[in-house]
Amino acid sequence: MSGGPTASEWAWIALGCNLGHRGRALNCLRAGLLAAGIRIEGASTEILTLPVGVLAQGDFHNQVLLARSPEPWPAERWLEVCLGAEVGCGRRPTYRWGPRRADADLILLGRHGEVMSAGSPAVPHPGLPERPFWHRLIAEIDGAVAASLAAR
Repeated sequence: MSGGPTASEWAWIALGCNLGHRGRALNCLRAGLLAAGIRIEGASTEILTLPVGVLAQGDFHNQVLLARSPEPWPAERWLEVCLGAEVGCGRRPTYRWGPRRADADLILLGRHGEVMSAGSPAVPHPGLPERPFWHRLIAEIDGAVAASLAAR
């Protein structure tokens, strides 16, 4: 997005896992994000969803967080924090859409999802349209943000 903000102290992060004790994994991911210096300003309920892409695997335990950093961070820094939380909770390399012990995805940047980037990472998350449950979980935290996504 040319001329717009390139960093934000706000981010929307989707947590998920389908290996091991799934509830414990989400707790670990939240703790890892907090240890990196962010605050969790909002949290959806935790739900079970069917896998996306590769269907022959267990259901995923998911949650969406509205997170806030101590200062505006670019998308790359937010992704770094998410990846650090994943590794700290036991994530190991696998294949695309494969099983996950811990997954933390940067799905939106900005309090209202207004910061966009076509770079790496791309925000909004390219998988957002294929995951209607993310929209539902975002709506639990802020209905106006979810409505703006539906209008895009």
